[in-house]
Amino acid sequence: MIYRRAFVSIVAAAALASSALVANAQTVLTVSGWTPPKHHFTQLMQNEWANMVERESGGLLKIRYLPRAPMGAAQTFDGVRDGLVDISFIAHGYTAGRFALTKVAEMPFLADKSETLSVAYQRIFERRLVKANEHAGVIPLAMFTPGPGHLMSPGEPFRDVASVAGKKIRAPGGIAFQVAEALGATPLSRPASELYELLNGRIVDGAFMPADVFGGWRLEDLIKSVTTVPGGFYNASFALIMNPAKYGSLSDKEKAALKKVTGEAFSRIAGRASDDADKRGWELFDAKGGKRYPAPDAFIGQIRQRFAGTEEAWAKQATSQTGVDATAALAELRAEIEQVKAAK
Repeated sequence: MIYRRAFVSIVAAAALASSALVANAQTVLTVSGWTPPKHHFTQLMQNEWANMVERESGGLLKIRYLPRAPMGAAQTFDGVRDGLVDISFIAHGYTAGRFALTKVAEMPFLADKSETLSVAYQRIFERRLVKANEHAGVIPLAMFTPGPGHLMSPGEPFRDVASVAGKKIRAPGGIAFQVAEALGATPLSRPASELYELLNGRIVDGAFMPADVFGGWRLEDLIKSVTTVPGGFYNASFALIMNPAKYGSLSDKEKAALKKVTGEAFSRIAGRASDDADKRGWELFDAKGGKRYPAPDAFIGQIRQRFAGTEEAWAKQATSQTGVDATAALAELRAEIEQVKAAK
């Protein structure tokens, strides 16, 4: 009888232990990025967003952020598709030829705040752009942008087309590349991580970049002047993406939790993080003695005039390639930006 009671107790204890293990089971999502450890995107993914994922899922999901990405920025889409990591973010401009409609968020003069543009972009993506299936091979979780791009110089500021023409300008690809061409410059597409060496070695004469590069890439030591225009010379389109097989393996409850922390929710916090990083960047740039120069109205007019044909050509090509009316999408994005701004 004693042995029977002991056996029952052991079975009961094992059952309780098994139940506890099931209750505490977590699905670990492996995440990586190609920005430096202290960059605000890295910090966002490792901290604020990772905490949101675990909290909203009630502990069912957990983020494991890799200290070193298994692929470079330009290879991230393929890396996520092939399952090297479960989730990462991409810059659409780093993968030339793969995306057409995403350039809608890269146009000049869109918005001064990343949060504003990111939220508006995500809404237009859900309503209009997603049907083109440009992210075939991965699951697009959210669209977002960093802050607006400015024209940076290690010397005198760029004040008009004549001062830009013939210069070698680093551009992140996409529309920024085409803006540089429209202004008569020779664009060089390289990741931001290489920009310090490009400037220090005088391989380029200037660069298109947002203000968040100050403090994260040591560029405040090299850049002396920055020319700005309302809404930016360009913007950059980013996406948070996920491996389809991993997404398919999630339970309905886990998918519902992930939905709460992606889409517009992620676009908003990513945009806010970029705006905060831009603010810190400008403060550091100013403290280092850098100078900001709002572009003269004549220069702004030159940019609009010279870029008009490029925008028209993009809309025609993107519409033909995807079947989505790109002209209407851009008009809708601009209207949505005003709606987001008015709601604040």
